[in-house]
Amino acid sequence: MGAIGSVLASPLFAQGLTAAAGLASREISRRETQKSQDVALKQLQQRQTVQQQQAAQNAALDRQKLALDTQQAEEQRRAALKRAVARQRASFGAQGVGSGAGSGQAVLLGLFSESDAQRQRREQLDALRTQGIDQGLAQQNSINVLQRTQLAERNKLDNLSSSAKSVNDVAGVLF
Repeated sequence: MGAIGSVLASPLFAQGLTAAAGLASREISRRETQKSQDVALKQLQQRQTVQQQQAAQNAALDRQKLALDTQQAEEQRRAALKRAVARQRASFGAQGVGSGAGSGQAVLLGLFSESDAQRQRREQLDALRTQGIDQGLAQQNSINVLQRTQLAERNKLDNLSSSAKSVNDVAGVLF
């Protein structure tokens, strides 16, 4: 029994107990840090999910507004074309020229052609706007993935650093 008592009273044993307590404390701290990092990552994912849903809803509203604007512009274009054709036919009638004659028909075809060109330009612009909406959503999604990946990698690096420090501490105590 005396040998056990002398071992327990030795400074080396006391130093080992202190080191073991320090290691246990660091391990508990590392686990708590890991839990808080996991919670932070989960919260980030939840926040990003809500933001992505809001962005998708906003994009849907923007597309609906664009469709309504397109429909309204098309109605206005057609009404303006009807007015222009009616005005031109009335002008031809007042001059005694028929709208079915060569030059009269050419003028009316020119009006239709101009109107069609306006429609095509509007459709191109609408396509660009739609593409911009889609790109905005894709960019937001890319940013979200990047942020989640960065946080996860930072957490892994912190955990590896803590583990390496614990291994160095154990090695220092043993040797």
